[in-house]
Amino acid sequence: MKRHSPTWLAALAACSMFLATVHARQAPQARPAERKTQAEAFFKALASGKPDAFESMAQQQFAPALLARRTPADRQQLADRIKQDFGALTLDGVEASDATTLALTIRGATGLEGVVTLETEPSAPFKIVSMSIRVEAGGPGRNAAPAPAGPPVNGAMTPAELSAALDRHVTALAERGAFSGVVLVARQGVPVFTKAYGLANREQGLANGPDTRFNLGSINKAFTKVAVAQLVAAGKLALGDTIGKLLPDHPNAKAKAATVDQLLTHRAGIPDFFGPAFDAAPKSQFRSNADYYRFVAPQPLLFEPGTKNQYCNGCYIVLGAIIERVSGQKYESYIADHVFGPARMSGAGFFQADRLPAKVATGYTTRTESGDGPLRPNTNMHGMAGSGAGGAYATAGDLLAFHTALREGRLLDSKMTAWFFDESPEPGRPVSADIGIAGGAPGVNAVLESDGAWTVAVVGNLDPPTAEQLGTGIRRQLSK
Repeated sequence: MKRHSPTWLAALAACSMFLATVHARQAPQARPAERKTQAEAFFKALASGKPDAFESMAQQQFAPALLARRTPADRQQLADRIKQDFGALTLDGVEASDATTLALTIRGATGLEGVVTLETEPSAPFKIVSMSIRVEAGGPGRNAAPAPAGPPVNGAMTPAELSAALDRHVTALAERGAFSGVVLVARQGVPVFTKAYGLANREQGLANGPDTRFNLGSINKAFTKVAVAQLVAAGKLALGDTIGKLLPDHPNAKAKAATVDQLLTHRAGIPDFFGPAFDAAPKSQFRSNADYYRFVAPQPLLFEPGTKNQYCNGCYIVLGAIIERVSGQKYESYIADHVFGPARMSGAGFFQADRLPAKVATGYTTRTESGDGPLRPNTNMHGMAGSGAGGAYATAGDLLAFHTALREGRLLDSKMTAWFFDESPEPGRPVSADIGIAGGAPGVNAVLESDGAWTVAVVGNLDPPTAEQLGTGIRRQLSK
C-alpha cells in the first residue's frame, strides 16, 4: 500500500488554516521563467520560518480572492505550524503538471515530506488562486528524507537489546514532554516491545497503559476503505458507481456524478467539514457519520469530480453514508461488526468525546486560533465522535491486529486484499502488505508502519507529529 500520511494536513484544517480554492479557466501557460521565479519566491518565504516574510510573499503573489479567504493571523499560524512540524526545509523539485498548476516537493529536517500544490491564474499576472499541502511521513522513494534523530536501534538487535534502546529513547522524549502514548514494535506479527508513557488524563493524573485507547485520526479511513472493498466483493456496489446511483437523495446535484473510486482517491471535489462553519457550529451536533454527512453533503463542490486530486475528508464521510445505505447498518455498527470484530480489535470503538469510557486517553493540544498556548484538552476542537474520515479509538495492539487481519485475509478476499494494498493480484504471488498510514489533528496522532518484517504502531495524545515522527523513525531504523 502506498505510504500516505495526511495527518498534518488534517491538523491544519482543524485549526482553520487550510486552503482556499478558486477555480480558473484554462488558458495559455505562463512563461517558464515566470513560473520558476514564482515557485522560488513561494518556497523561500515558506522555508524562512518567518511569518512576516510569508505574509509579504502572500501580499505579492496571492490573488485577492485567496487573500480575502484567510486573515494575516491565519497565514502566520500556517507559517508557524510548518516551521514547528517540518523544521528546516529543502526543495526537492518543482513540476508544472498543467497550464495552471505548480507542484513543489518539499522535505523537512524532521523527516516529514510533502507536496505543495499551487493553482495560478491562467494569464498575467499569474497570481496564486489556491494552495494545498499534502504531507507524507517520509516513505521510501526518490525523495525519502534521512531518518530523523531517533532511537539507536537496528534489526539485528536481540529483543532485550531492542527494548532497552527503545525505552531509553522514548523515556527521554516523555520526560521532556515530547511524547505521551504507547509504542509497539512487532517482528513477523509478534510483539517484541510494548510500553506506555505519559498521562491519559492530566486532570485526574491517570497514566497511559498498553490497553489505553487513543483517537486514531485519519487512520480510520483505512477501515472505511476495507468496508467499501467488502461491499464491492459482496456485489452490493462497484467502484464505478456514482453518488447519484447509491445516494439518489444526495442534496448536491453536481456531486452525484462522482464515483466511489473518485471518493476513495480524493478526486471527487467534496468539501472538507473543517472550516469557519464547523468552527462556529456546536460540536455536540456531530455524534455520528450521519451527522457529518448532513453537514457536508449540501455544500458546494471544490471542483468538478475527476478534475483534480485534493485531500478529502468529506469524500470519506460520503463513503460512510454509502456504506450505511447499501449495508443497511449505521456506519459505526458496520465497522464494529465487519472490521473490528473479524480483526479481533477488542479495544476499538467509536466513543463520544464528552463521555469517554475508561481506558481512553484525552487529547491535549497547544494549538489555538492565534498560535501556540498552554497545553489543554482538545474536547471542543472536534466533533463529539468520529466519522468515515477519522476519529475511531483503538489501542496500539488493535492497530497491529488490523494489519495482521489484512495480511491473513480475514477482512478481504485475495483480490480485494491486493487492491487495498495497491497491488495487482497474481496467482501464487503473496501480497507484500507493506503499509504506512497515519492520522492526526490537535491532540491526536497515531501511525501504523510495516515493511513486511517489522511493524510499528505508535499512538499518542499530543499534537502531530509527535507519535508519527517517532513511529516512522523507528520503522526506518529497523528496516535498514
